[in-house]
Amino acid sequence: MCVSPLSLEKLENMKKFQYKTTDESLLYNKCMSPCLNKVVNILPYKLAPNLITLFSLCCNIIAALYTYNDVGFDFEKKLKHKTCIIIGLTQFLYQILDNLDGKQARRTGTSSPFGMLLDHGCDIFTNLLSAFNMTHILLLGNKNYWSFSCFFGLTLGFYSMTYEEYKLGEMFFPIINATDEGNVMFSSACVLLGIFGQNILNHYLFKNYLTVGQAGGLFVTFGGILCVYNLFLHTYKKLGIRHFPKIIFDWIYFYIVLIFPIFYIYKDNLFYIHNKWIIILVSGFLFARQTMDLQIKIVTMDKLKVNFFVFLMNILIIFSFFIERDKYKLFFLYVICTMEISELIMFIILRAREITNFLGIKIFTINPRMEINVI
Repeated sequence: MCVSPLSLEKLENMKKFQYKTTDESLLYNKCMSPCLNKVVNILPYKLAPNLITLFSLCCNIIAALYTYNDVGFDFEKKLKHKTCIIIGLTQFLYQILDNLDGKQARRTGTSSPFGMLLDHGCDIFTNLLSAFNMTHILLLGNKNYWSFSCFFGLTLGFYSMTYEEYKLGEMFFPIINATDEGNVMFSSACVLLGIFGQNILNHYLFKNYLTVGQAGGLFVTFGGILCVYNLFLHTYKKLGIRHFPKIIFDWIYFYIVLIFPIFYIYKDNLFYIHNKWIIILVSGFLFARQTMDLQIKIVTMDKLKVNFFVFLMNILIIFSFFIERDKYKLFFLYVICTMEISELIMFIILRAREITNFLGIKIFTINPRMEINVI
């Protein structure tokens, strides 16, 4: 699929773009940020912020590789104690690096729209990898919604926060939020489970009804729904209720990301059990493509429009529901996944090339020619 280049007007708009964020987290403001302000001054001045961003993504890749090497896509098998600890430590290191890159960029005067896009783009894949690790950590099983609850909550939450930035011009993090407190809680839980084992996760909180692990999955799902609630709440406060229908319509192509796995869980459970990995990959790459497109719209101050490729993927995924034979259905999903990966790679390469060329910046070296205001 051909990815059309950005117009000169959209590229020019990036120079006017201001990244605004409000983080009311007590953990971040009272503890993490002051500590990292001291740490960043120790870093080499020539260390490019974008390198720190890539290092943060590598943390989650390493954790996911350890997880996959242990149990693959089986969400019922327990992980090795070492793997649980590695997931916890790499998740915490990711959180540190994810905050350090922005501080290093401001320190060196190299903040740019591309840096923000790279940071948030890596966060997209971090969300997917974290959902994979989290589902294993919580022992959520293979047969029902629980195996999809972490993916559902994390993607829903991340997309709603990205859309909030598009709609309202800034990201808002409340006193307790998933980005700050949530990451620390997950990291700590992984280390403790690595030390004491995952047996506690199979204990029922209610008689044969809800396990400790499932309660964790429910908590993640609720967190994603809460992000949607905050989006509508903040939209109502700033723009009024008349904008609600627009939000619902803007999300029309995102719904399939969530509906696709749920459809197979409840309508074709046997196919889901044996092939959930390809179903999750198809949904995950579609989520990544849509969210990246939305982030481009944010920095270019463009309106959210129908994207032909995303529209086509939605149609193909819906069509897969009606394929009866499993082997044909699986082959069709392979084709969809291959198309998504190919187009996503083209999209990333083209956007990175044209944005860096226009702004006159280098990706992995310090070049303080371009700076945006971070509020």
